[in-house]
Amino acid sequence: MTIRMHKKIKITVLRTEYYQELAEQYAIPNLGKCSFHQKGQVLYSDGINPPDGMCGVAWRVIAPMARQLSLGELVQPTGTWLKDDRVGVFACPDGIRPVIFLLEAE
Repeated sequence: MTIRMHKKIKITVLRTEYYQELAEQYAIPNLGKCSFHQKGQVLYSDGINPPDGMCGVAWRVIAPMARQLSLGELVQPTGTWLKDDRVGVFACPDGIRPVIFLLEAE
C-alpha cells in the first residue's frame, strides 16, 4: 500500500471583483465586494480541509483542485492552460462579486 503525502497548498487572492451593473439589477442594496477575501490575502490548506477564514462557497469550488495539487497531480493537461503545472487560477462562483484565487503546491 502506497501512502501519498499531501503538499501544503498556498491560496493567494489575486483579485476581488464587483460588477455594479449586475448588483443593481440582481443584488440586495449595498452588497459591495466579497466580505471574506481581500486582494493579497494568503491562506494555507493541507489540500483536504479549508483554511481558516475561507469562504465556504469558494472552497467547495476550488477544493477538488487543491486536493489534486496537494497530491502532486495536475489540474490541466501540461501546456494547455497555464505555464506552470504546479499552480491553478480559479474563481469563486459569485457572478456579482467573484474572487480570483491562485493555488500553489509547496
